[in-house]
Amino acid sequence: MSTDCIGCGCGIPAERAELGYTYCTAPDCQARFRRGPTVTAVAVNKSGDAFRVAGTTEIAARAAAGEFAQKNTGLGTEHVDTPPRVPAPRRPVTRRPARAVRPTWTPAQENIVRLYADMGLSPRQIAERARANTPRLNITENLAVRVLSTPRSAAELARKHGPRR
Repeated sequence: MSTDCIGCGCGIPAERAELGYTYCTAPDCQARFRRGPTVTAVAVNKSGDAFRVAGTTEIAARAAAGEFAQKNTGLGTEHVDTPPRVPAPRRPVTRRPARAVRPTWTPAQENIVRLYADMGLSPRQIAERARANTPRLNITENLAVRVLSTPRSAAELARKHGPRR
């Protein structure tokens, strides 16, 4: 079923005629006979366009009212000279001498923990072996971690690796 366009007389495809159109898709015929809402894309700052579906008179009225006008996005961006800030006088910082941190374990506990650590045991394995072999030292996994987290003393390093040259 093919009918003719009411504007130019060319044939209209059957699908278009079934949808109720009486004009073709030629630009001249579209401009003369097309009716319906107008879809207007409105640019929005920092995002995609906003689409408005309305008749041409409504779009024109909304545009005249300033709804689609560019908003002032430059608020507060103008440079204004300000007087330089005078920093407050600084008080001298008094530093307290650092207190020597004494370990909370005995040298015997440290020796056993480091001995087992040098053997490649984990803190958990150190605690288990010390519990079995030297229970009076009360070596726990937590104590083993704390001992191994501190650096070795210079005397201990000299004993282990020989004197430094």
